[in-house]
Amino acid sequence: MKVLIFGGTTEGRKLSEVLSSADIDVTLSVATEFGRNTAENSDVSILSDRLEKAEMTAMLSQGAFDIVIDATHPYAVEVTKNIRSACQASAAKYYRLKRPVSAGITGVTYAPDINAAGEILNNNDDKALLTIGSKELEPFTHVKNYAERFYVRILPMQESLQKALELGFRGLNIICMQGPFDMEMNAATIKMTGAKYLVTKDSGDVGGFESKVSAALSVGCEVIVVARPVGEDGYSLKELLEILKIKEEPPENTALFPLFVDLRGKKILVIGGGKVAERRVSILSSYGADITVISPVVSEVIQRLASCCIKKKYQNGDIAAIKPFLVITATDDRQANHAAMLEARRLDIHISVADRREECTCYFPAIVENESFIAGLVSKNGGHSGVKQTAEKIRRLL
Repeated sequence: MKVLIFGGTTEGRKLSEVLSSADIDVTLSVATEFGRNTAENSDVSILSDRLEKAEMTAMLSQGAFDIVIDATHPYAVEVTKNIRSACQASAAKYYRLKRPVSAGITGVTYAPDINAAGEILNNNDDKALLTIGSKELEPFTHVKNYAERFYVRILPMQESLQKALELGFRGLNIICMQGPFDMEMNAATIKMTGAKYLVTKDSGDVGGFESKVSAALSVGCEVIVVARPVGEDGYSLKELLEILKIKEEPPENTALFPLFVDLRGKKILVIGGGKVAERRVSILSSYGADITVISPVVSEVIQRLASCCIKKKYQNGDIAAIKPFLVITATDDRQANHAAMLEARRLDIHISVADRREECTCYFPAIVENESFIAGLVSKNGGHSGVKQTAEKIRRLL
């Protein structure tokens, strides 16, 4: 059986890995080179060309694939239409992998579509942070004073940046980062931009939706959620595996053992010089760590607390040269974070990756302490939801 999966989404990559482990011939089609990079360590074949309807139809008509699975983003309506149409014109069996919808969240405003979200913002003069992707930015250019009022957070890709600039968004207001982000990172971004509104899509938990909403509400930022396209059908990952008669291996216990270690004099490498890195350095320095920071720009706090600041971008080989006890990556460059993870793992050095929990070999905990006790807290499954609130409860107890 030969299977073609469309989509560089988290669930698309996971499905490709499950099928590949079952000795099925799998090809994963992603739209961008960025998508290829995020899937490069898998054992499946990768297609990284953006295919139009005619190209999809021509490829599938050759009969190279028995099954086609559409695992594209839930808001990629036009792409899904093209994949369905191409399958109908060929002998390939079509299945849609549907991302679960988040449970209804109170305290947010749901807009039926992008245009409706823009209309809400047109009724005020407040700043907003748009986290809906570069393809959905055009409708917001019809909102008054959009260039001054709106910050956009998009993928760190040339085409995404170019599109935002061509639409008139100011370079100063464009944030190029790869998610999903934890609650702390989202809250810091909202505070940095001064946004009174956050515009997002219901991208589900794998897309960081709940972390975005929780972060916004925690800092008094109003949330506008663009609702999912109506009439979406498909199967969950579990249902699809049952249809394909694939037995998924039971999930391994991913909970990490809590170990308290002596960091006095230990070499710690922190890659990144922004606010997240600053918080990590501040905490690590209080435990006597010997900290080296690699970043083109570092804050005054980092400059003061770190033992050594190397002002450049991370490059492969930096970890091997420093030979640290532990690596922390906290840059806004997804590819750099990923490359550092690969190098650290090759060298068998523990690494905490701020923007991708599944790449971590250790987690940076929320720390609570008093004169007699110290507690480090992470969630059991590696997610960040609820950690801050639980840490506050422990802080009050101590």
